[in-house]
Amino acid sequence: MGTLSIKESIKQTRKKSNKGSIKLSQVALLVSSIISLSSYSAMAEDVTANTVKVDEKITVTGSRFDRTADQQLTVINTIEREEIARLNPKSVADVLETLPGVSISRNGGAGQAVSVSVRGSNSNHVLVLIDGIKVGSATLGTVSFNTLSPENIERIEVLKGPRASVWGSDAIGGVIQIFTRQLKDGEWFAGAEYGSNDYIRGSFGTGMSHGNGSTTLAVNHEQSDGYDVYNGAPVENDDDGYNRTSLSLKGSQQINQNWQALWNGQYDKGNTQYDDIYAFGSADESDFDNYLWNLAAQYSNEQFTSKLALSQFSDANENFRGDDIMVPVSVFETKRDQINWSNQYLAANDLTFTGGVDWSNEAVKGDYAQDERDIFGAYILAQKQWSQLLAEVAVRYDDVENIDSEVSYNASLAYQLTEEWRLAASTGTAFKAPTFNDLYWPDSGNPDLISETAKSYDLTLHYQASDIRAYISLFENSIDNLIAWGPTGEKDEYGFDIWKPANVNEAKIQGVELSANFSVFNLEHQVAYTFLDAENKQTDDELIGRSENEFNYQVSYAWEQVDLLANYHYQGKRYAGSKNYFDATHQLDLSIGYQLDDAWSFRLKANNLFDEEVISAQNYFSPGREFFFSVNYQAF
Repeated sequence: MGTLSIKESIKQTRKKSNKGSIKLSQVALLVSSIISLSSYSAMAEDVTANTVKVDEKITVTGSRFDRTADQQLTVINTIEREEIARLNPKSVADVLETLPGVSISRNGGAGQAVSVSVRGSNSNHVLVLIDGIKVGSATLGTVSFNTLSPENIERIEVLKGPRASVWGSDAIGGVIQIFTRQLKDGEWFAGAEYGSNDYIRGSFGTGMSHGNGSTTLAVNHEQSDGYDVYNGAPVENDDDGYNRTSLSLKGSQQINQNWQALWNGQYDKGNTQYDDIYAFGSADESDFDNYLWNLAAQYSNEQFTSKLALSQFSDANENFRGDDIMVPVSVFETKRDQINWSNQYLAANDLTFTGGVDWSNEAVKGDYAQDERDIFGAYILAQKQWSQLLAEVAVRYDDVENIDSEVSYNASLAYQLTEEWRLAASTGTAFKAPTFNDLYWPDSGNPDLISETAKSYDLTLHYQASDIRAYISLFENSIDNLIAWGPTGEKDEYGFDIWKPANVNEAKIQGVELSANFSVFNLEHQVAYTFLDAENKQTDDELIGRSENEFNYQVSYAWEQVDLLANYHYQGKRYAGSKNYFDATHQLDLSIGYQLDDAWSFRLKANNLFDEEVISAQNYFSPGREFFFSVNYQAF
């Protein structure tokens, strides 16, 4: 299999996009690690798709524009809709946990708060995008994955390592991009599901055409009575249920040969009951009401593509006691307006330039000394190919109002050793701007904070043959100026210690990441393993919540109308602080599907088949054994 030139690769991608329904320009995720799952296709679409054939060309988004897999210089793991359906997950975290280098910490089951770590980084060191739009709270600096419904997801991409050189703040450990459902004209689906803890789900989606364009509408509602998520002292002896409704819209319109209009939107609304073990008698429920929308215009010709996008994201949470008079205890809301102008120019047969400008305004509600800020960023990326050698350099400047400015870069090289083997190396820097809570929390914030910064190295060897895709990646990430909250020695008016944040911590994270997809005896195998050595450089202690060893093995088999999937996940012991550890955990899930005909299908899913007690955070434990049965109809 030969290597396409950059120019040829991008031209082929455009030709495919112009046939049938128009693709939404996938403003993407990034991460600088370098390399990908397997040699070519692995680089983009590996670690996930047992069903993806080796000879398929998968487009990915390493520079905000569609790229074929062999033009990517990042480690990218991708999970497609078919794989998500077979996993039958109850949360986005269930999907992400199957990937190498991604670790999950839960405060219970689906609907409860989760922390997502990529290659040992903090949860707020991962940039999360939905259809190219940055999401997440500007007060906490994290993303509420528990509010998102897996049923409305078409595809998830996870890029490893820093990618601030293209995306700006937050992309220290990696970038996660979620793409919502996309259907062709005349396609539609409907589904229903029932399971343990009175779980109920209903979903519907349809694709509609309008001239030289199409739009997809998908809606999902699910609810569960839940269970008591805290396993310890009698804090809240009640079941902690949830409900959520998700609506997504995605479309495009080809205006003429060169111009295209694109739009998408997402709306998530629901309620979560939880246990607050630190403040008994305080809020134990949360209502969320989140949305995003994006409007874009794109111009393309043989050599040049330019896209201008206007978008808005809102994250609103109201916390209260469910057994009280429903008076809100606290309200948190983030609103982020964004303008993005991205450009790509094919300067020569093997030379491509990408660049653009980003502006955003973040505004929060609350008693903050300052409740909004502007962020400006400009970047340029160049990619050049010489025969078997591919090189990429990216540089970005960011200015965060009232904080500081940062210059980030990535430099990457990949060499095709043989038709099967490829070696790649990269280095890069990244940063994380302080949150509004860090800077301006009433009586505790520190407006003198600076951004957390990181420098990373990555070396990856990947292999692809007719029946196997695999890679092994060595990585190191050093993070400085980490923000930590600590007592100041002062007391408030009630006699409690006053805590404030400061840039005092440093961390060093080293590791090995391994992934392999292969077929043996008609069984499709997917192996993911991560070894992690993460330490606090100030104290030489392990970083809290990290597993030294994490392993996921998935095997599937399809025979006529039946498909079987078994997924085993092992998470090694994790440091809990004060020389204490969380025990290692094992979990086995099984999924059995039956395709009655071209439209009707049924699926039985068993989670935690051996009923293991899985505790991942301060005596919060995951549900025991669960069963779910679903019925789906899909018209093509």
